[in-house]
Amino acid sequence: MKLSRDWLSDYVDLSGLSDDELAQRFTEIGHAVESREAHGSDIVFDLEITTNRVDAMSHMGMARELAAALGRGGQALLPVPPPEDRQECLSSTEVAIRIEAPEMCRRYTAKVIRGVTIKPSDPKIARRLEAVGLRPINNVVDATNYVMLALGHPLHAFDLDRLQGPAIVVRRGKAGETMRSLDNEMRKLDAETVVIADANHAVGLGGIIGGAESEITASTKNVLLECAWFEPSFIRRTARRLGIKTDASYRFERRVDPNDTLLAVEMTAEMIGGAAEAPIDVVAVETAPKTIRLRQTKLHEQSGGAVGIGYALELFRRLGFAAETVHDGIRVTVPTYRGDIFEEMDLVEEVLRFFGLDNVPAAMPRSNTGDVRRQRIDVVADEVRDILVGSGLTETISYSFIHPELNAVFSTEQPISITNALTENVSSMRLSLLPGLLENVVFNRAYGTRDGALFEVGRTYHRAAGGVRERARAALVMYGTLGTFWGDPKRPIDFFDVKGVVEQIASRLHVGLDFSTGDQPWLRKGKRAVARHGDAEIASVGFIAAEVLQRFGIKGDVVAAEIDVDALLAATGAWTMAPVARYPGVPMILALTHGRDLAYQRIVDTIRSFDVPHLQEVGLRDRYAPDGDEIKTTLGMWYQAFDRSLTQDEVSGLQQQLASRLAGMLPVKLL
Repeated sequence: MKLSRDWLSDYVDLSGLSDDELAQRFTEIGHAVESREAHGSDIVFDLEITTNRVDAMSHMGMARELAAALGRGGQALLPVPPPEDRQECLSSTEVAIRIEAPEMCRRYTAKVIRGVTIKPSDPKIARRLEAVGLRPINNVVDATNYVMLALGHPLHAFDLDRLQGPAIVVRRGKAGETMRSLDNEMRKLDAETVVIADANHAVGLGGIIGGAESEITASTKNVLLECAWFEPSFIRRTARRLGIKTDASYRFERRVDPNDTLLAVEMTAEMIGGAAEAPIDVVAVETAPKTIRLRQTKLHEQSGGAVGIGYALELFRRLGFAAETVHDGIRVTVPTYRGDIFEEMDLVEEVLRFFGLDNVPAAMPRSNTGDVRRQRIDVVADEVRDILVGSGLTETISYSFIHPELNAVFSTEQPISITNALTENVSSMRLSLLPGLLENVVFNRAYGTRDGALFEVGRTYHRAAGGVRERARAALVMYGTLGTFWGDPKRPIDFFDVKGVVEQIASRLHVGLDFSTGDQPWLRKGKRAVARHGDAEIASVGFIAAEVLQRFGIKGDVVAAEIDVDALLAATGAWTMAPVARYPGVPMILALTHGRDLAYQRIVDTIRSFDVPHLQEVGLRDRYAPDGDEIKTTLGMWYQAFDRSLTQDEVSGLQQQLASRLAGMLPVKLL
């Protein structure tokens, strides 16, 4: 917002104050100076004014601020008292004014001026308008712009002779109705549009822009001035729908003063000249000032004891508020031009703004949080994060809102829809973490990162009886190649890399997992598995199916896993301690071949069912799957006793018995 120092001086005494001092004072009371520039003998300040302070977006409003801040009297304009008999005002002119949409327009003030001569504005007026960025047009239009910048309330001037009736009707737009605006654009109206109409058709969009048919021209002789108050929500909605932004709409969207319309039209009429008739003031809804109490204890608490109630009383009176002392503080009547003040805390902020926030003592507040304990599921989620980071993966965070079609790829559940979603891409709550991870794969590959390992720990959202159920989940994806050290030859990521990470998480939480062939449609057939603990499904692991990769536009393989952290926590049993063996163990290997239809998990489960003495561990050492029907699997065994050292002959005997039994029960060949 650009403000002229010369113009401000009309309303407040700025003598003896340098430009630097004035800029500093602007900033101290909350209006940061973005820039300043000279226009002849004048200095124009460009201020950053918060959007809720529309009263400060005018020279008189800012002068009111400066008068209070500097402790100087302001030569502020006094409000024009409303006419005692509005009906008499209405009868003094031939113009009829009617408000048919009081929910859109509370007040409409008009004034007829006859015998107007259209001419260039006074040089002082033109110079001030140019200084703050407006182009002078003629004395009528310039007067409305000048008063808007002086008082903050937009006005509009109609050519009275071009109005049908003549009449002004404030109403809702009609379906299919159109109007050509001052920018020569044909505007489509609807029922949410505030329309200013004459007896026959629309002549302006209330609070936004006037119509071309009633425009002030060089031949205009009689003028109808308009100064109204429009409901901000309707102005904002219409301006956005039409893609139009004007100085008027900017202010009306932020709520101008509903009680200064008479002052605005009188000031404008005086600038225009001609024979002015009595104002026509139609009030559909009265707007009364708010009265708010400011307690001394509240002010003392919020200011750290630095500000007394006497300072607040004096400040509000300097600002033009009516304030009086009551038993526990002061009672403040807030003028209607301060639409940003609603409650006691707003009054406190107003006092501290002028007192200076830097002058308020800084101290940490005392707080007592009590016995705060984290939920166990949150602790486990953090443990899972630590394991995944320690395994070399990078954490990502994705939106919980995704496209419904992505939910359908990974689940058959009916997702939870978002009411009034911004776009269809974020219109449902996610049922899986994998869509976000795969989108991250696409993003990273687009920037040249061909190898990666990503994970996310978060929530998924499911329908439940009577509401929504959140589930804690962890998911990871690996793609490209893998090399332990920079000098090692790299190899493609495979199924066992991801499976090993899942096993590491389960091992850390002391949860035993059994893997079996999975049937998840989003994983590739023959390269997918499900991890269970008893009957509970803990995780899904495997290569992402080709059609899913194609859906995301990913070329190459991606191996993924999704873990149900809630189920993992439920499977966590009591942790037990076992003695450390004092005697050495004996490693053995068992090599065998078998068909592709024999699952590795079945081999291991069968060996464990034998309950071989002293056999502590069974695991995979190597697996070779050449083209063909047979697979070579090499198992590692660990034999160990806790009361003595086992001999090689003893272990060899146990191993030989195990191999024989295994060959008798499963279709395998020993090597």
